[in-house]
Amino acid sequence: MDGVVPTDSQEHLISHLGEASSRIQRVIFGFLIAAVIWAFFVDEIFATWLAMIPLGEGAGSLTIYSPYSWLDTKWTAVGLLAIWTVLPWLTMEMWKFAKPGLLPREKAWLGTMVSSGLFGGTLIIVIGWLWGFPRLVEMANTAGMIDGVGAHYDVVSLFAMALSLTWFVLLLYLLTISLTVGRALGLISEDPLDPFRLRLHFVAIVMLYVVTPPAFQGLFLVTILTLVFVSEFIASLSPISGNPRGRMATTVFDAEGGERRVLFVDCSCEDVCPRINPNLLSDNIGVMVANSLCLADNEVEQLCERVSRERLTDVVIGGCDGLPTPGTLKHSLAASNCQLSGLNRLSTAIHSADANQSIQDFANRIDLARASAPWSLNGQSKAQLRVISENTNGVPFISSSNGIQAWGIRPKGEEVWVHTASLCNGLDVQFID
Repeated sequence: MDGVVPTDSQEHLISHLGEASSRIQRVIFGFLIAAVIWAFFVDEIFATWLAMIPLGEGAGSLTIYSPYSWLDTKWTAVGLLAIWTVLPWLTMEMWKFAKPGLLPREKAWLGTMVSSGLFGGTLIIVIGWLWGFPRLVEMANTAGMIDGVGAHYDVVSLFAMALSLTWFVLLLYLLTISLTVGRALGLISEDPLDPFRLRLHFVAIVMLYVVTPPAFQGLFLVTILTLVFVSEFIASLSPISGNPRGRMATTVFDAEGGERRVLFVDCSCEDVCPRINPNLLSDNIGVMVANSLCLADNEVEQLCERVSRERLTDVVIGGCDGLPTPGTLKHSLAASNCQLSGLNRLSTAIHSADANQSIQDFANRIDLARASAPWSLNGQSKAQLRVISENTNGVPFISSSNGIQAWGIRPKGEEVWVHTASLCNGLDVQFID
């Protein structure tokens, strides 16, 4: 089945599962080797870390109440250290696996998350365990001690508390970065129920539930609310790119009451077709500026991304009639149930130096009127007639009996081509066949 990503290849599900299995097996093999190596050093690492905690300075203040729990804690630490070791390799394998199926802004989001997550997450872990948690225990010990009452602390509980706080801070950091970058790239709108936003929160909450120890389950609800509201508040302070790819399309209804969202692609065909003034288009029409869809793969990806992100139903190309566009673009639009058409302004645009700007704008408005109703030839005709009826100013109109422009026919001087000559009652139209 064809996907919406034009650069993606068509492969069977078994092929994708086989690739994923191969990548996972390589990472697991590296994880096992790292775990064996860390197992020889875990006791020294625990001794060094416990020595940094103020409670560890006094003899007997740290206690192990359950040998089994201590053994479980040691192997948990070995597993986490091994995961931390192979994490760059894991993220690289994930990136290579996911990259072919991602759209440009999704690649930018994932790339930013991988780089910032590795660097920022590592920094948080190192600072938190070596400086943050010991300082936190020191402040808690100073504020909560009672004169004349001794205290004994379980090493397993201290490790569980440090691990829980690390997971919470790490998830808060990653969720905030995800929301901030997503809003900046236009992947997340201001809608509180935006699907991308809900998916991020859902993944963060599930991960928080998995890593929360049973002893801290009573604080789970408070932790969720803190995680969600703090991350949203910080992300809201970042600048939002409301329309990074051009004017967005808004929903209109066709004659059958169906919702339509139309995007006009102002393709210059390698600077051969003149640009249009976007103000000449209807307000509901979205705009994307391109140089050459036929030659630039990145512009094809940007168009397919907008179709998927904005749920467009119609794409109208200004330069050609849509036929020369790459097959990957056509397949992607078909997979998104988006119709493709073109105005072929390469033939209808006025290039004569004798035509002033007002005449050129008038001709462009007549031509662009077809973009506002690409789903119906009758609608296109009516839209053009409304523009023509506003002001003719003695402009000479040319057309053909069937409204189709023959190859090689170009407007001359101030002539304006109309595609709906059969409906142009009262107009002086010269038919060229």
